[in-house]
Amino acid sequence: MTGSSSGSLNRMARFRWLKDGLWITVIAILLVVTTVFSTLLGPVRISAWTVFNVFVTQIPFIGGFFHLNIPETSYVIVVFLREPEIIGAIVVGASLGTGGAVVQSVFRNPITEPYIIGISSGAALGAVSAIVFSITIFGLFSVQAMAFALALIVVMAVYLFSFHGSKTPPTYLLLTGISISLFISSIVGLLIYTNVKLENAAFFWLLGSLQGITWTELLPVSIVVVITSAIMWGMSGQLNAFQLGETYAHSVGVPVEKTKALLMGIVALSVSAAVSISGLIGFVGLIIPHICRLLFGGSNRIVIPTSALLGALFLLLADDVARTAVRGEVIPVGIVTGMIGIPFFLYLLRRMASGSYEN
Repeated sequence: MTGSSSGSLNRMARFRWLKDGLWITVIAILLVVTTVFSTLLGPVRISAWTVFNVFVTQIPFIGGFFHLNIPETSYVIVVFLREPEIIGAIVVGASLGTGGAVVQSVFRNPITEPYIIGISSGAALGAVSAIVFSITIFGLFSVQAMAFALALIVVMAVYLFSFHGSKTPPTYLLLTGISISLFISSIVGLLIYTNVKLENAAFFWLLGSLQGITWTELLPVSIVVVITSAIMWGMSGQLNAFQLGETYAHSVGVPVEKTKALLMGIVALSVSAAVSISGLIGFVGLIIPHICRLLFGGSNRIVIPTSALLGALFLLLADDVARTAVRGEVIPVGIVTGMIGIPFFLYLLRRMASGSYEN
């Protein structure tokens, strides 16, 4: 390779990194701006000045020096209702976005999402069982704990049932996940049907909602999501190899089965923790990674962090719509993401049918 061509490649690489860095910066700024703006939205009207004063009092170390006149009701609404919901949207959106990027890379399929391996059905069974049978063994967080535990159990069952010889072919894993999810969904439907008095609470959880999230619930989930997202990003090289097929991944030294099991376990841990506090919010893990690949290319070194940022931004905006679409009411955010996600899903199917999608 000549010096001029090598220099040209280096310039192209630098330009690519600058372009990607610019996009990441823009998305991060939009996320910060949207986060601040979202605190103004809700059924109860609170002025921007009051919200600003609340922010000032929360500044570490120096917030206590300011003695501002803030109505107690407004302070409680902003700090204990809106802020946990907003941070919850960011955490859940980031988890679903990164989980979707990993699952799509492992399956080499743009129309898969984390729920395909049984996370949603397991979480639904756990949450609905806790509601229907009034399970209190886990104290105040019985619904969240049951959703988290059952989601992990179902994912493990899907993985074990997918073994074909000593391997878990992606097709087997996919079909097993769909089959077990449908079976468990039938059980969930039966539980709801036979307990009519509790159907509203169960349906609200199944539709996905960020309302009612508390700081106590949010802290451990945030820690889990941050750690698992960092691990997924650290394994982006292996994921890039998976995108070229398991045979190629094996040829470049990736222990395919061990890596696949580890990746599925990490995705299950992250997404199970997220949906345990939000309920089932669909299509984020489907839409966001695909958009990131269209914008930044196929490398997971850039797709995973941008999927986290864009997933957080998308779900936060969807939650803003959910809080303001109906005057005086808050609709489940899963309805909003579904209305956006279904047309996008059909668009992906058309692209695949026409052969214009390239993995």
